[in-house]
Amino acid sequence: MITGDESLEVFDAIYQLARPYLAARDGEVHVQIMLDFMSRLLETRKGDRGVIIPAVILHDTGRSAIPDAMEQMTWGPNHDPGLLRLHEVEGVKIARSILQEVGYDMSKVEEILQIIDGHDTRANAISINDEIVKDADKLTRYTTHDFWLVVETFGMAAEDTYRALESFIEQWLLLPESKEMAREELKQRQQEFESFPRS
Repeated sequence: MITGDESLEVFDAIYQLARPYLAARDGEVHVQIMLDFMSRLLETRKGDRGVIIPAVILHDTGRSAIPDAMEQMTWGPNHDPGLLRLHEVEGVKIARSILQEVGYDMSKVEEILQIIDGHDTRANAISINDEIVKDADKLTRYTTHDFWLVVETFGMAAEDTYRALESFIEQWLLLPESKEMAREELKQRQQEFESFPRS
């Protein structure tokens, strides 16, 4: 059984087992972006990497249970709350199986599963680890990747997408550092659409 300080090898093993479940909506790209935000948040916040990293890797594996034709209904301006909840429930099942397969520290598994179980639908965080995962997840929406994906997928004007994301900063993000990161990301998106307008 893996205990104490988790090694990069176990995180990689979890990631490799999760990859088949991350095909929907550029799941691997999403995880990599989240890991970057997570690292930045851990510079100022004391979280448990042994909980946070597996939660980040595994949190959206449940999207694999949603038919491709319905995937767009799990995100964006007109998302279906039922499908959003479904991906959390299915993600817990997949995550539990993967964590058992790698022999992960059972003292951490319960919190990882709790984080996954409400990462989109639970308003309040259960721990600092959950705050970091929730915020890293929401912060991806402010990046070039997700910003322009929303613009192109839903036909929204860049200015409207900017204003919508700006209006959600206080509602979505829990940590002051995360709110500042979101504002910095939005400044960059504004520079992008003012300098290089997309039709």
